[in-house]
Amino acid sequence: MIGKSPSQHQKDLFKPLLKEFINLRHELALLGDKIDWKYFEDEFADFYSNTGKPSMPIRLMVGS
Repeated sequence: MIGKSPSQHQKDLFKPLLKEFINLRHELALLGDKIDWKYFEDEFADFYSNTGKPSMPIRLMVGS
């Protein structure tokens, strides 16, 4: 089953968002904004089951 990223509308004192402590002008951060992540999600979706435990997000797998 394709995993869903948890909604991060509410801040957690002990789990800051990544974008709060990285340089958003770094080359890798800029590259991440230019990649068409929807394309990869669509291409890999057929390899996931509709039942069972949710997987890690496809973006995490492709971006590693």
